[in-house]
Amino acid sequence: MVDADLARALANEMTPKFMGTLDDKGIPNCVPVTTTTLYDDHTLVFGEFLMNKTRKNLLTCDKVSVAVITESFDTWRIQGTFLGFETSGDRVDFINRSPIFRYNAYTSIRAAGLIRIESVSPKASLSRGRYACDFIRCVVARRLGLVPKFNLGTSSDEFAVMPRPVVEKFARFSAVRALTYVNKEGQPVAFATVACFSAGPSRLLLSDSLFRAHEAALVPSAVVAAAVLTRDPIAYQVKGLYRGVSWGVGVVDLNECYSASPPLLGERLNRVS
Repeated sequence: MVDADLARALANEMTPKFMGTLDDKGIPNCVPVTTTTLYDDHTLVFGEFLMNKTRKNLLTCDKVSVAVITESFDTWRIQGTFLGFETSGDRVDFINRSPIFRYNAYTSIRAAGLIRIESVSPKASLSRGRYACDFIRCVVARRLGLVPKFNLGTSSDEFAVMPRPVVEKFARFSAVRALTYVNKEGQPVAFATVACFSAGPSRLLLSDSLFRAHEAALVPSAVVAAAVLTRDPIAYQVKGLYRGVSWGVGVVDLNECYSASPPLLGERLNRVS
């Protein structure tokens, strides 16, 4: 089920991995969980460390999705079922032996989370040349005002959702991103993307083949969650409504913004309307 390329990507702690979950209202959540790795042919294991919202979601809805993306823009999506947390035993020791915890006297996991692998998508890749073209398309659409305002419900245009540091992170060419949405079966689907850029403080634009592979499943007005991870490493999560495609780019209008890394982990960064 897991081929050699994906196994190597999961074994590399520097490989970004994003976890998509749902809360008790079916709202998606998407955050980096870089400790996620392969335990055996059918099981993922991850460290429960600084992940309060994700933990709560997993205990509410056991369906989970993991997006993996390498430095060369090879990506996979893993759909699975959360099996629970263990506070002792072989799998806890397995995570604690990883370099991120083994060589740090001040951090350790509270528990090891287990995910049964249900399905793995084929590898999808994006060349850097193609990515550059997609980046330019988003920049042109943004600067020329080619993407119109949509009227599909609550607008986030009344006030800025993303503070300036978050806008800057989503504007970075070198950052990696992932989105989570809910499919027609009511399960979270997380996928990695790179051409997902800020268009002002309350909007994201998407334009690459990784996004377009999910375009047909994304229903306009659906709630989506997006996370960005930089080399700093600093991560943020935003949520909003998917509006559809205009001028070849997907549009997400935002209404929530959160820190997804210390020291403000989980803290909401935009004011509530």
